[in-house]
Amino acid sequence: MKDNDIQTNIPQAVKACLWSYDTDKIDLSNNDHRQRIIINVLNRGTMDAIEWLKNNFSKQEISESIQKTNVSEWSKKSLSLWSLVYDVYPLKMARFN
Repeated sequence: MKDNDIQTNIPQAVKACLWSYDTDKIDLSNNDHRQRIIINVLNRGTMDAIEWLKNNFSKQEISESIQKTNVSEWSKKSLSLWSLVYDVYPLKMARFN
């Protein structure tokens, strides 16, 4: 999805996944912020948060974000589910690979 197409208002369901971040300072055009949103929503999100994610991020961007992470950033159950759904797995097995 193009940056200018994304909904700029982050819904409360997504903000709940980003509890340790100041969501007013998240820049949706920043790739690092986008990756953090994707991973946190997939790890902790409700159906509403996941639906928002799917409507605002492309399948390719979500897949690439999963691949760029470390296995340690995931809960085991979330990683099992989303690696099956998106047919990808994190390329980094440890934090300092």
